[in-house]
Amino acid sequence: MKPLHSRVETQQLDRAAAMLKVLSHPKRLAIVDLLGKLKGGKDKDQQMSVTEIYQALDLPQAIASQHLITLKDRGVLKSNKIGTKIYYALAVPQLMKVIDTLEDYSARI
Repeated sequence: MKPLHSRVETQQLDRAAAMLKVLSHPKRLAIVDLLGKLKGGKDKDQQMSVTEIYQALDLPQAIASQHLITLKDRGVLKSNKIGTKIYYALAVPQLMKVIDTLEDYSARI
């Protein structure tokens, strides 16, 4: 029997799997979801400070910071330093489609 061939190249599958691994932690998923649902027309309105993020998700600051660094290092988030504060925003807004699909799925099971 011939092996099945994916319509997606192996490198793309590897990158997608790596992205899903990064998103597999519930706290990181919550951060991406929070940032992805921000509304506003200005860049400032579509980003949040570390303080705003850990307070909104009721996380200890150190834990939130670790997850934010992981998400930024993997290219999921981008950061912007204004004065002494660091603001985070989604670098890949298309991830919200994945998160929305996961939320729909989890509501059904």
